[in-house]
Amino acid sequence: MRTVLLGMNQRETELKEKVCAVALTDSAHNIWLQETSKGTQDWMQQHCCNWVSSPEPVDTLLDPMLRDCPRVSAGTERHELTSWMSFDSIFRFFNKSLETKEDEEAEETSNTVTTRSSSLKYKHQDL
Repeated sequence: MRTVLLGMNQRETELKEKVCAVALTDSAHNIWLQETSKGTQDWMQQHCCNWVSSPEPVDTLLDPMLRDCPRVSAGTERHELTSWMSFDSIFRFFNKSLETKEDEEAEETSNTVTTRSSSLKYKHQDL
């Protein structure tokens, strides 16, 4: 987590464009102890999830200890099994995050205004 935060602090805009999700397993991080911008904190809350050891079923939303990234149950109380037990859930999280990012990019592209001259240029090139 520290590496992610260091990267975010140094190249926040670039990382936000390229990284669509961050998954943590039983992380004991605390972004409040790091020097992070409000933008980074907000981004982490929206694009990060921490699967933690808990007796609750996998993916059960747990009370946040801090306002950083959401915490969900990994479906086990054993720290050494949190990654394995949450594996499928983590990849569903990645897929959903990637689909959301692709949908947002497609919407931005569809909102781009095409002028008559630029559309004619492409038609001419097709001939």
